Amino acid sequence: MKRLQRYILTEFARLLAITLVSFILLFTLVDLFENMENLIESHVPLLPSIAFFFYNIPYIVSEVAPIATLLSVLLTLGLLAKHGEITAMKAGGIRLFSVLAPLFVFGLFISAGLFIMNETITPVMNQRAAAFSAKWFDSERVGTFGKEGLWVKSAEGIYNIRGIDLVEKRLHGFDYYKIAKPFKVTGRVKARDVIYDGAKWVTGTATVWKFPENGKTLRTSVDGYVVEGLAGPEEMAGIESRRRDMPIGELMRYIRGLEADGYDSARYRTDLYNRVTFPVINFIMIFIGIPFALKTGRHSSIAVGVGISVIIALSYWIIFAATTSLGHGGVIPPLLAAAFPDMLFFAVGALMYAYVRQ
Repeated sequence: MKRLQRYILTEFARLLAITLVSFILLFTLVDLFENMENLIESHVPLLPSIAFFFYNIPYIVSEVAPIATLLSVLLTLGLLAKHGEITAMKAGGIRLFSVLAPLFVFGLFISAGLFIMNETITPVMNQRAAAFSAKWFDSERVGTFGKEGLWVKSAEGIYNIRGIDLVEKRLHGFDYYKIAKPFKVTGRVKARDVIYDGAKWVTGTATVWKFPENGKTLRTSVDGYVVEGLAGPEEMAGIESRRRDMPIGELMRYIRGLEADGYDSARYRTDLYNRVTFPVINFIMIFIGIPFALKTGRHSSIAVGVGISVIIALSYWIIFAATTSLGHGGVIPPLLAAAFPDMLFFAVGALMYAYVRQ
């Protein structure tokens, strides 16, 4: 690597570190104010409190990395242009894109690093944060999400739910095992769909088994079976969101199981593909930030760089949220829903390179 390339890469890495730390401190401060009352009321000791905020750092990093990366590129090249260094490179016959090539490589490393972090470190930290909330904030964990779907334990028994549609307030692949103490299965209820009517969960046609002590199994078919002891959609939303902590391999097995049973997996496939495509946006932010910075040149300021970063990042988030929603609903294919924002911004960046003078 040439000295000039090393100099630019060092400046970018320095600004990226400063930007990331600033965002982490900002988000942690917001978290602190939101949870201060709970921490005080629960008499949480200092060290566990610090650990709680530490658990959230990987998630914060993955969320703010795109805007931090873009802002760092704009500031790095903006400062070089402001000091006349870009002009000096051009006057010396140096091709700018060859000098900036290490930034593209660094962007690939950022995307790969975040992907690995989201598959290994972030899920563990999210689980520890959830365990902390359950212990200190009386945030009861009503279930766990695994490759067989959602498992919920209640005083009445154990529920297994293959899929959740929060928009329609509908559960798919419902299985309920009635448990009597010490641990004896006294009945089972199985239904393809369960709908929330505003006050309770009600099945369509359900198959009900009873296992009396005389050993003779009774089986009946019931329409509109009322499910007791199951949390409402609001509580389900928190549990269902934990599928983001499932490793990709486990999530793929879960999706294949849903599809084998005849259930719609569009929502989960969209999330699966997003796990791969979202980290890539960090590379694309460098790709799109370089022509922006070179185009504005020495006439831009730090405020302009921040403004451009916010506008581009906000645009990406709006498009990402819209396509993800369409993918969840099955309006567009899950792969297209996940890949479209990246493809669009990559195309915009490629188009801008045609208007940048080297």
